[in-house]
Amino acid sequence: MKPADFTYHRPSTAEQAASLLAELSDAKVLAGGQSLLPIMNMRLASPEHLVDLTAIRGLRTFTEADDQIRYGATTTHMMLEEQLVPDRTNGLLPRAASGIGYRAIRNRGTLAGSLAHADSSAEWPTIMAAVDAAVHTLSVRGTRRIPVRDLLRGFFTTALDEDEFITGVEVARFAPETRWGLYKMARKPGEFAESLAVALLRPDGAELWLGAARDVPIRLPNTEAVAESPELPDLLDAVGADTGSDGHQRQLHAVSVQRALNAAHHQEVTRV
Repeated sequence: MKPADFTYHRPSTAEQAASLLAELSDAKVLAGGQSLLPIMNMRLASPEHLVDLTAIRGLRTFTEADDQIRYGATTTHMMLEEQLVPDRTNGLLPRAASGIGYRAIRNRGTLAGSLAHADSSAEWPTIMAAVDAAVHTLSVRGTRRIPVRDLLRGFFTTALDEDEFITGVEVARFAPETRWGLYKMARKPGEFAESLAVALLRPDGAELWLGAARDVPIRLPNTEAVAESPELPDLLDAVGADTGSDGHQRQLHAVSVQRALNAAHHQEVTRV
């Protein structure tokens, strides 16, 4: 199928994009297009206007400080996978990027586009919630900084206003002693996750996050309490309590959490 007719806009500055979104009714932001365009082709979305951000050079750069990196909104998955931009998470972001879709998708799909799409089965919503990242946004009213944990409101639902778009994603530098584990269960490589577990091990304990279990990524406090000895029977009870799942779904999530924890426990700590 083909999308319904729309008017295409390609501003060259972020300010022009903000003005267009304020002026136009029924407009959608286009970053990489790997989520939006298929939906439009299936006529599940039919915006009258598309505002393409890819000509705004400042949105494909990064800025680095001692404690964080801010990635431009149109930073692609491939740029993170190939470390064409810096990584200060000891390899977590490149590893996550490498599991997204297929190479053609990673070449065009963007970090901010995935977060704005807000599919909890996708990598970036869960990863960025786990590392407590924040997005920076712009509208004609000014700028905002929104933690990703507050940005994601539900399936395909965010805290962004209709005339607001993401300009950057801020990720804190990992402490030297931080270890991580990531495990994705999918029917085949490149597909969305059926379960996506992230384990972060720090001296003060474990932090566990799970995607594809609810409409937003969730933290697993009961499971964190048994993370030091991640035996499957203990994890089954804890994951069931944290997710409200049972049967096959509970088993699926418990196994992905166990494998993420095992990966984190066996990771060598390096300075980042």
